[in-house]
Amino acid sequence: MFSPFFHRTALAEQIDFDQLRKRFDPAMTKKLAVIKLPPSFWMQDPKINPRADHLLWAALLLDDPERAALAFSAMAVEHEERRRKQGTGEAPGIDKVLANTVQELLQLIPLANQELRLRICRLAGRIAP
Repeated sequence: MFSPFFHRTALAEQIDFDQLRKRFDPAMTKKLAVIKLPPSFWMQDPKINPRADHLLWAALLLDDPERAALAFSAMAVEHEERRRKQGTGEAPGIDKVLANTVQELLQLIPLANQELRLRICRLAGRIAP
């Protein structure tokens, strides 16, 4: 759903924020509908259940604190369900998951775009637990 936005070449060029914003809201609605279901009914099709990390990346690129917090909460719900299945001590904490997710996005953004990188880090710091 968001894959065209998250390639090195796309992030090196001008990001189409209008298109990204238009895709975010319906995708977030789908994600919230899925995580309201019992976990055994969570679909794996990204058209029905968009990736939480991609939702967070989109919100961070949009520099939208509300969207970022919403995407992070969906990510936290999925993370807690994985932790519950694996056992409590085996999965990293949600703060580590957030840091890793942000780091993955930053690796896709050219070093020359320091303003965007700093903006993303600042917003991620605001939503961190």
